[in-house]
Amino acid sequence: MNFAMVKRLTLLTLGLAAGSTHAQLATNLFLDTKAMSLGNAVTADPVGIMSIHFNPAGLTKLDGRQIQFSLQNIYLNVETEFDVPEDYDGEGQLLDVSEDPVAGQKGEASAAAFIPGVGIVPMDTLPIMQLPGAGMSIRPEGSRFTFANAVYIPLAGGFAKADDDPGRYQAKKVAMQRLSYLTPSFGYKVNDEFSVGASFLFSQHVLALEQDLRAPNILIAVAEQLQDAFGCFDDVTGEPTGNDPLVPLVALCGGNIGPYDDVGTLKIETMESLSPSFNTGFLWEPNEWFAWGATYQSEARTHLKGTYELEYTDDFAGFFRKLQSTIFGAIGGAIFQLPSGIKKETGLVSTEQVFPQRFQTGIKLKFFEDFQFNFDLGWTDFDKWDALTLQFDRPVSFLSSAKIMAPELVTDTTLRQPLGFKSVWSPAYGFAYDLNSRVQLRAGYEPRASSIPDDARSIQAPLGFMEMYSMGMGYQWDKDSVVDLAFAFMESRETIKADPQSETDVGPYSNSSNALNRNCLTCTVTNPYPGLDVKTKLTIGAVGITYRTKF
Repeated sequence: MNFAMVKRLTLLTLGLAAGSTHAQLATNLFLDTKAMSLGNAVTADPVGIMSIHFNPAGLTKLDGRQIQFSLQNIYLNVETEFDVPEDYDGEGQLLDVSEDPVAGQKGEASAAAFIPGVGIVPMDTLPIMQLPGAGMSIRPEGSRFTFANAVYIPLAGGFAKADDDPGRYQAKKVAMQRLSYLTPSFGYKVNDEFSVGASFLFSQHVLALEQDLRAPNILIAVAEQLQDAFGCFDDVTGEPTGNDPLVPLVALCGGNIGPYDDVGTLKIETMESLSPSFNTGFLWEPNEWFAWGATYQSEARTHLKGTYELEYTDDFAGFFRKLQSTIFGAIGGAIFQLPSGIKKETGLVSTEQVFPQRFQTGIKLKFFEDFQFNFDLGWTDFDKWDALTLQFDRPVSFLSSAKIMAPELVTDTTLRQPLGFKSVWSPAYGFAYDLNSRVQLRAGYEPRASSIPDDARSIQAPLGFMEMYSMGMGYQWDKDSVVDLAFAFMESRETIKADPQSETDVGPYSNSSNALNRNCLTCTVTNPYPGLDVKTKLTIGAVGITYRTKF
């Protein structure tokens, strides 16, 4: 009974760390204003100094000495809704999901960012993340080389929820950020038609999260019923009555526990200060109406290290503390390595995470001198995300308890979560019209396939199929200066239904997700919302401005 609760807590914790990494599926977004306005279909259409990221060969289009500043303002909102399935009647169910207090509730999350030394900071007043960037380039007179360097944020994902939000059991706060602070790059013009380039990126990578934990398990429901039968707690006030009739053999009244009660709060902060990678690119422009480009962005293996803190509730800690003081509790605790009832566990934690390699190629076509069409096709290697492993610096009690039931996933000091993500190809489309010699109007469309399998969907990374719509303009301020403006909007909606009531713990599980709402006795996965239908809606809006000039 007690062991099952600990097992569920363990795998919930594991799933949190794994699921939070899904934020990385939002790669290659909101990095450059011109790219955003063209749906990121710019491999064959250089974007200035941010060609460092999109195609380093495009740096050869920059003359003399240039400097660039940009600001991307990102609005993020996540909505979740939890409902009991329409045909659910509770008949024959040991765990009645209609009693889940989150059923019928709606949750909401807004943008958040991680600040070193401070932690995850919610954007409560104005849910907008500002992503600044800056860079400069130099092309010596008469040289075929253009050299450049920039500081930018290739990945920024984070959100925060209120303390009483029903979605707090999957990432109450989470932030994943990658800051490229040194990016020495070059473009080389082989001849008038063909250019090559490369960038060498030195980045800081951060993963931080905070989450409330609970253990909605059938056996915990039985434990709660036994506590009610023994009269452990007053029905009105909830205060302990002092009844515990099986003491000193075993104690069940040390703390008020139940399948929908909070177990504790987990906090993890990890960071890698030096994570290197590189980009290479090619640009072929045989004539004025056609161009082809290709770029390869290498993978980066980040060795994240940091701290964890798991603080249990008074009831959860008290339950095990009193249990361990009894005859059978002490024996069972030694055999199954149950928690001792301590209030807090802290230590060091590390994990290795792959920032996946990416390939993108595309063309640019000019029509009637004023019209332009861009088309790109990109591939990201998410097959590398087969599993995520957390390594703790010491034996942790909730791991020791769970390893007996899930030895393939858990040891005294490690947690392993299978992911099974898929590599996908995604297209991108860009359209431009030269209104006059100074103004270019732009529009873009990018449909993004999800790499997350159906059985791994969650509310901490509600990234299903997304479509980005964008528009913007480029303005030649003077002969040396360019201003780019862009607006973008994208949305993802998912409905993750619970499995039919008739399906058992050996059934086909036709609907639900291993990482969210699967409802079975023997599942060794994280399921903080078993048996509930869950709807998610992720809305992202962005406004960007870039200014580039010669100096």
